Amino acid sequence: MTDNTFTWHEVSENEREQIRKDSKKLLNEFAGKLDKIKAPEGHFENGSGLREEGDGWNSDEDFMNIMFANAPFVEGDSIVAEKGAWKA
Repeated sequence: MTDNTFTWHEVSENEREQIRKDSKKLLNEFAGKLDKIKAPEGHFENGSGLREEGDGWNSDEDFMNIMFANAPFVEGDSIVAEKGAWKA
């Protein structure tokens, strides 16, 4: 069974402020580390727009359960999503 810590719930004003502070701190730390990286820029163009199907990897069962619990629509072991549907 999954722990409901990471599933959707109403967020209190205190939680909202803490999330805001934590997010800002995390983004600032990440941006600082990105500034230190010197890498050549590259781009890969795939003519078909599709990737080759692979074997994938095994995911943590708790992670999958949390993702499926938060997904608006699940079919079998897949999350069904419409591109851009979240943009209200």
